[in-house]
Amino acid sequence: MNISDIIKQAREELGMTQEDLAEKMEVSRQAVSKWELGASVPSPENLKLLEEVLGVTFPVPEEEAAVSGAGPAVKAPFWNWKRVVLLVLGVLVLSALLGCVMFERLAGGVRTDVPRPPEPYVTGVYFFNEDAGQLQYNPQAGAGWYLLDPGIRVYLLVTFEDGTEDTVNAVSLFLTPTGTGTLEYREQLAVQAAGEGRNFALFAWDIPEELSAHLEIVLECGGGARVTETLNVTAPSSFQESPKTSGTLSLSSAEIRAVAGDMGHYNLEAYGAPFAEVEWTSSDPAVARVANTGTVFIEGPGEAVITASWKGQTAECRVYVEAVGEEGNTDLGGYSEGAPDEGNVTGEGAPAWEPRTAE
Repeated sequence: MNISDIIKQAREELGMTQEDLAEKMEVSRQAVSKWELGASVPSPENLKLLEEVLGVTFPVPEEEAAVSGAGPAVKAPFWNWKRVVLLVLGVLVLSALLGCVMFERLAGGVRTDVPRPPEPYVTGVYFFNEDAGQLQYNPQAGAGWYLLDPGIRVYLLVTFEDGTEDTVNAVSLFLTPTGTGTLEYREQLAVQAAGEGRNFALFAWDIPEELSAHLEIVLECGGGARVTETLNVTAPSSFQESPKTSGTLSLSSAEIRAVAGDMGHYNLEAYGAPFAEVEWTSSDPAVARVANTGTVFIEGPGEAVITASWKGQTAECRVYVEAVGEEGNTDLGGYSEGAPDEGNVTGEGAPAWEPRTAE
């Protein structure tokens, strides 16, 4: 049994939908669909997390080939870039040519025996430095996070396929800082036209000095439809040890207050300990759950305690979630003046927070 069949079978046996699995993995539903169709293979980090979530063990590539009888494993979508010339900064023509070379080579590793879905989908998202070297997920930043160097220029290659019932007209990039999750902080970075047989888009992106955000790749389709793929990106400064006492664990905030139904993400930082070594838990995931990056997700009314653990030390942040004041009132956008930004996280020296009273 190959990886795609194992994922689908284990998910169905657990009674999970693709949306349920995507939420636990913190990826898009399209990513889960592509894994189960065999259109793409999860990264090593996602494979490890899938084993924990689904309670399965995936075969190594040699074992998988022997079981399926399919011969040698399909090559990864990236290869030896010896014949790719160095990118020349500021020259748009050379950037476009490099994008063509990247796409042609990537196309050689895409499976063609899988039926195409009705809607378009992203087949790959790849970061490159100025020397055409591919940037990978970095364990220091946490599973599923791209760790980028602040102040440098990177090249982002997005490959996609048109659906059987719709096509892609343009590709857009949006950036939302972690801890906000609202349209007020969502910024459009770039947009690039597609179509006429061109199934890729290449963007140049200058990384800011401070970065910890969700990067959305949006396929703008005919009829106004949109398909979104979301990645987590950060610059090293966002994950380095704090100037607090090294070796003594503490949190950036002691308290979070929110309203039930709030879709914002609240980001906690663990001070005094290496980011990748901190373990996060929630006393009540039905109220608030926490990812291994310290991001807190609001689930329902009540109280919960988020705990960070490292080498026998613990630090806590209490989460208070209030129910919506009036039945049917889901106007959650307003907070009193003086309320803190970045997801209404309060801590030492933070201003008081008050939810807006339902009218």
